[in-house]
Amino acid sequence: MGTWGSGPFENDGALDLLAALRAGDFDIDDFCRHADEDYVESHDAEAAIALAEVVAVAHGLRPSPPQLDGIDAATYVGSLTPAQRAWIVTTLERVIADSDISELHELWAENGPEDLETWRSPILSRVESLRALS
Repeated sequence: MGTWGSGPFENDGALDLLAALRAGDFDIDDFCRHADEDYVESHDAEAAIALAEVVAVAHGLRPSPPQLDGIDAATYVGSLTPAQRAWIVTTLERVIADSDISELHELWAENGPEDLETWRSPILSRVESLRALS
């Protein structure tokens, strides 16, 4: 697992997403088709969490962290369709739901309930914040 912390940008999947956003190479439709399966692989889950954080920053729900330097979050998020935004929230819900549908949930659960909750709680909060935007 390429994770070294519970934050939204503390893993390889997030850093790959940010690099693609900076380069203008990230295609959300392709990502949605790839990640929209019954089981969310950890790398896709990490990228979805980071993408939701970009949306939160663009809407002023979170301050812009240094990891977003060089990314115009507001412009990018403004280009998303309502269906794409809804997909991000739905995917976040799937990522934190349980180990049967999320590899990342499974990996965090292996560390015990305290670590799982440390990872899961801020994401659940983000889901609620993003749902309120709809």
